[in-house]
Amino acid sequence: MKTLGSTILTAARQHAWIALLIFTICLCLFPIGYRITRIFLLASAAILFMWGIFLLRRHKLAVFTILVIGLIVLAWLYSSGKPGDPNILKQSYIQSLKQYKGTLYVWGGENRIGIDCSGLVRRGLINANMKTGLLTLNQKLIRTALVLWWNDCSARALRDEYHGFTTRLFQAGSINSIDSTTLSPGDLAVTSDGVHVLAYLGDKTWIEADPSVMKVIMVSTPSDNMWFKIPVQILRWNQLKESPNQ
Repeated sequence: MKTLGSTILTAARQHAWIALLIFTICLCLFPIGYRITRIFLLASAAILFMWGIFLLRRHKLAVFTILVIGLIVLAWLYSSGKPGDPNILKQSYIQSLKQYKGTLYVWGGENRIGIDCSGLVRRGLINANMKTGLLTLNQKLIRTALVLWWNDCSARALRDEYHGFTTRLFQAGSINSIDSTTLSPGDLAVTSDGVHVLAYLGDKTWIEADPSVMKVIMVSTPSDNMWFKIPVQILRWNQLKESPNQ
């Protein structure tokens, strides 16, 4: 009887772990990002890890190996690292932005299931930092990706240089009126009222998550698109600024 009860309890724990895993995956897929969803995601991931260690407690070598690897990864992640080459990051950023073409517009969205204007320009840089950081084993870029992920920001916040992420370059009467030679791929155009943001891809082409057509589109100038006819602030991600000697 005691053995049967122990078996049932073990099975229940395993099923609960699987349920928590499914919940964590759902949080990852949920397109709309709030601070509370980020907190829940981190908490559920931590519980998932500790619970998994508990379920594996009889396999001491496996537990020891997982813990040692985890500590090594954390120690590496918190070591200094390098800023990264702005030109390489910029190329990765542009590629990442283009991959979202056609994605459904969802207010507050931040992933391929649904995304909004500020989510698009931010997610592109998160992906660029994470991809480049992993490929070059640069922990600083991975940390930057996590900071950008944690600190959600609207188009208005980007315009106002929130957390020092961006720097204002100049103001323009409209995107259509801008001389493209004054722009660099990756630059942002935020409407003066802070309602909408677009990213410059180069070759007089912009990308935006447009609420009027409910998807991510690429638009070349000049354009009849309403966002291209109103005053904007042009900004640049500080991370994508080229050093004077470049």
